[in-house]
Amino acid sequence: MSTNEYMTAEELGIQNHLCLLPYGEETENGITNWTAEDLMPYQTYLVNGEPVDSMFGGLIFNPISGRKNHFLYPMYADFGVLPAKQDWKLALKRLFMDEYNLDAAASNTADGKKTDIWVTIPYPNLTQTKFGFLKGKWINFKTEEHRFLAMTWWIDQFLKKWKKFDRLHEKLTFQGFVWPRASVDGRDESLVRKVNAYIRIKGLLSLWLQQYGSAGCVEWRKFGFDATCTHPNFYGTAGPDYKWIVHSTIFAKYYHIGMQITFGKGHLYKENHLFDYLNYGVHNEYMNKSLLVFQFPNQTMRDIYENHPNEYACLYSFIKKDYEPIYPTAAFPS
Repeated sequence: MSTNEYMTAEELGIQNHLCLLPYGEETENGITNWTAEDLMPYQTYLVNGEPVDSMFGGLIFNPISGRKNHFLYPMYADFGVLPAKQDWKLALKRLFMDEYNLDAAASNTADGKKTDIWVTIPYPNLTQTKFGFLKGKWINFKTEEHRFLAMTWWIDQFLKKWKKFDRLHEKLTFQGFVWPRASVDGRDESLVRKVNAYIRIKGLLSLWLQQYGSAGCVEWRKFGFDATCTHPNFYGTAGPDYKWIVHSTIFAKYYHIGMQITFGKGHLYKENHLFDYLNYGVHNEYMNKSLLVFQFPNQTMRDIYENHPNEYACLYSFIKKDYEPIYPTAAFPS
């Protein structure tokens, strides 16, 4: 089914401009738990250190690891020890710590306002055969039944804690869960459908942050997701060039998908690559017409505010739909 329109936040009944926040031991940006000070440049636009306006409407808390060297984030799983039940519980515990993460987000939310909250579910890695004891069973992720049991157990535990911490509800709206992998291949298709059906029974939304061209990206609806946003795979120096932003917008419109915008630091990322994303947001209309998810690999918005004030100001104007293209960039040389 094609629509030739981007997916929007309005049709989902959520706030737009979501930002991905990795947390846990050994995150690439050094944040184990987010403080109110850490989150301030995400939730408010700062001028001379003072908040003057709102920024991102939603925050996605994305667990990277539990204990040190126990990676929940599937892309890092092969670089450490397979996470077990203890690590999943630690990722959950961190979300509800006093003065950190959810509590910090609530403290930064202005009176009369709400911040949307999303949470990524830990991924049940197929090679984990000794996850732990759960609901009368020793869990082995080689079986789909056990993988589903673990994911729904974690969802239920989160919702139980969310209900208990009702003081957060005045400032935060929990919207739903995010699938943990950027692709959905044959190993996960059935599991994804079952987990998304479970989330829907709970009256919540399921979001997928896919990669453009990844396994399953075209069939996102049949997996039961309520929404998905595609990553164009453009980093600046390595991998596909800026034309992939254009290709991904055509794809996103055709399949009714939102967009992702990345501003990273490191050898993968070329100077001014953010402006290619922002400029195309104007020229290809996703600034005004699309659900948008932002991520900032290897840096935080505090880093950007302090070291890249022009980019910080441009992100703000883009969120407010006032951004005007800046030249030159790789895609727009003059």
